[in-house]
Amino acid sequence: MDANTLARSVKELVSLPRAYHRIGRMLDDPRANSSDVGKVIAHEPALAARILRLVNSAYFNLPSRVDNIPLAITILGGRSLRNVVLATSVTSAFARISSRLVDMSDFWHHSVYCGLMARALALRLEKRQAEQCFLAGLLHDLGKLVIYHHLPEEAGRILSDLESRGGPVQSVEQEILGFTHADVGRELFRQWQLPEVFQCTTAYHHAPETAKGYVMETCLVHVADALTKKVEPGNKVAYEDDGMPPLSEFVRNRVPLTPELVDDLRLEVDLQTVELVATLFGDP
Repeated sequence: MDANTLARSVKELVSLPRAYHRIGRMLDDPRANSSDVGKVIAHEPALAARILRLVNSAYFNLPSRVDNIPLAITILGGRSLRNVVLATSVTSAFARISSRLVDMSDFWHHSVYCGLMARALALRLEKRQAEQCFLAGLLHDLGKLVIYHHLPEEAGRILSDLESRGGPVQSVEQEILGFTHADVGRELFRQWQLPEVFQCTTAYHHAPETAKGYVMETCLVHVADALTKKVEPGNKVAYEDDGMPPLSEFVRNRVPLTPELVDDLRLEVDLQTVELVATLFGDP
């Protein structure tokens, strides 16, 4: 089995809500208004509830409460709404996928933390598309979850090897499977017809210097991932003496870090993560 075949089997089991692509088409249609989009979302009550919870969370920090979807669309605008719909759609779809090999709450905590850290870095360094960076960080490791769920025997060997000898998880995956979780994620997102930026950041988040596009977004996810607690045993980041993660010169030139900046961002993201995990994965 290769990454493409594995992604195809997952696509048949886990699909995005039909509303996601329909909403995307409507947001691209100048004839559609917020009321039209709201009616589509209203047919997906769980999706609507999660969207409103996310819009009213500290993530957006709006001055007053938003209690209906048309108002949320008006306040956020089409691009932000599209990102919110994608975040809630993907996490809702994958919340049904489980694995006995890893603690699922730790897995999702890692994903949310990485997304929030990528967003915080983008905002602090005045890079573009901070919301897009959040989504890229949130989605970057979904290929791992696919492997844990669909190839449990092989995944068990991967985790056992990591625990006994350590090393980058992607190297152990390549050795045992012939492909990595990044390959699986990219293939799944391609088959789901997600924007190319998420295919790219997922595929190259371990090696941004090899990215074919969206290099800055990929670097931000790479750094955020390095600053996020790993889930698998043996898959650890060996921090430098000053508490900084080891980064290549290629990445450091694009995402300049200082210990002070990292400490500030950790404090900010630690507080946001608890609420956002509950928002995305709590009962709608």
